[in-house]
Amino acid sequence: MIREGCGAGHGIDAALGQAHESALKEAETDAMKRALMTFGNPFGLALYDKQQREVTQSTGESSAPRTASASNGMRSIHRSPSSAAPSASDDPGLTPLDPAVIRQILASLRGLPRPVLEGFTKAFRKRFQVPEEATSIADRILQKRHHDWIEAFLVQHQRVAA
Repeated sequence: MIREGCGAGHGIDAALGQAHESALKEAETDAMKRALMTFGNPFGLALYDKQQREVTQSTGESSAPRTASASNGMRSIHRSPSSAAPSASDDPGLTPLDPAVIRQILASLRGLPRPVLEGFTKAFRKRFQVPEEATSIADRILQKRHHDWIEAFLVQHQRVAA
């Protein structure tokens, strides 16, 4: 499994060499954060979460090698296949959902009144840190943790509506 992230850096320094070095470091850090966030909270999304919610202590660190390629102040970080993300055996919440279950969830969500659906979408984006650029969250509902959170949301909504 390869994880990629691209980043840009802007170096400001009186010395051209120092400015270039600063730009490369910034680009590498940016790329690494973007690549790591694809592993989810334990590896990267927490880098963007200043309150460090959902951050848990890990029992060990991967020593998998990473390679970086640079070009014009841009850097990409590639994780080697041996550095796979946590599996469902490590975290049951990461268990992939059956496509039929996903279809059922999406059908339930489509049946929600518009204000509730908008509230749901906003809460889901916040909970699972879906970028604003993503036009839809439907393709983000893939794991048991998503299913469990949606079920809890729907139960809460039914209580409020009753």
